[in-house]
Amino acid sequence: MKVIDSYSAPTAHRAQLVFSRWADPAGWPAWDAEVREVRFEGPAKLGARGRMRPASGPAATFSITTFEPDRVFTNTSSLPGAKLIFEHRVTPAAESAAVEVTVSVEGFLASLWHRILGKSLGNAAQSSVTGLLNHLDAA
Repeated sequence: MKVIDSYSAPTAHRAQLVFSRWADPAGWPAWDAEVREVRFEGPAKLGARGRMRPASGPAATFSITTFEPDRVFTNTSSLPGAKLIFEHRVTPAAESAAVEVTVSVEGFLASLWHRILGKSLGNAAQSSVTGLLNHLDAA
């Protein structure tokens, strides 16, 4: 696995609230500047699929590959010879939580995709975390 970007930040928001935003893919464009549009039907659950159009680049189909309520949400897209993985993790603490997003690629062409996507996704984790926390702060 090759990490493209990773970012974490503390928040006063409860883990359940943070996770609820990740578990609503259709709502991602409201707080993630890297996401222009998401088509997603039904509840978020392991194996559910959707289609996302990023702010730059082509639309891609994704599936939910990890779903641990109030803890971990991972969405994965297939690339030729690799997978693009967005892992979202929230760790509860007393009266607060730690929020972390890691963007990575894995597979036999991971090194190639890391070089290709590194520039465009090099700030994606930080953008996602700060966008979500700013959105929650403003609510």
